[in-house]
Amino acid sequence: MAYINEDKSKGVIFNYLVNNRYGSGSIYPVRLKGLNPAAKYKITETCLYPGTKTAIDESKTYSGEFLMTIGFNPVVNAQRTSVVLRIEKAG
Repeated sequence: MAYINEDKSKGVIFNYLVNNRYGSGSIYPVRLKGLNPAAKYKITETCLYPGTKTAIDESKTYSGEFLMTIGFNPVVNAQRTSVVLRIEKAG
């Protein structure tokens, strides 16, 4: 579930593990909607437990086109059953 603001500059993405059959977790990227294809975006994880680190590479930027065509894997698994991500226009 994703909420993107009207000017397509930021949003929040909620990811939940709903089935852990075979223990694989999320193996495919989730394609986003409502972004500016020409803009660059940074994705960061929020709501982490104290002392834990994110499993995603927060140093990368992605084009809106890439996120809407290819997508982004939030790395949801048995150890990370819910992942909340913030997406913001880079720069």
